[in-house]
Amino acid sequence: MPQLVTVNMRLTDRARIREEMLNFWMRERPGAPGVVTKYRYNVETLSDGSKIYLMRPARLNKGCDFVIYIENFLKFNNGNDKPPRQDTVFEELDALTGQSPAHKQEILNAIRRVWDCENVDTVIGQLQLFRGDLKAERVIKLAMWLFIEQDVTYWSYTGRTMLRGGIEDRFGPLP
Repeated sequence: MPQLVTVNMRLTDRARIREEMLNFWMRERPGAPGVVTKYRYNVETLSDGSKIYLMRPARLNKGCDFVIYIENFLKFNNGNDKPPRQDTVFEELDALTGQSPAHKQEILNAIRRVWDCENVDTVIGQLQLFRGDLKAERVIKLAMWLFIEQDVTYWSYTGRTMLRGGIEDRFGPLP
């Protein structure tokens, strides 16, 4: 059973995000021979009460890696939460952007704002067409955490630019 940690981070820029995440992880207790200590970090709560959470260490155990999960969203056949992927973001954005050009503009603008490290709750609170839309809230927060995951995994490389490029290849430039 993983140890549960609830996180309240001040995610204001890429360097600050990495610093805060590593500070939380430095407090993790080292494992013992033959015993893996697992941690679950609750990082977001969606409007329906579902949590977005990070699990550490990741299966491949590459140091700072983590896996993102969302309660009550994707499930394995055994009922356990299944981690979303970048393709999940694309699929969710397909449905949201297909509603109208105005819907597309609003959701892509929100994605760009979290890419710029704006406060995700402020971004979601300023939605007009998607006000109260759980699917929009979920994809915006998921995109933000996938951007962060890439910043940590590809520390000295492109980080969040890879996911942004995938979104722009599929939906056009972010406003």
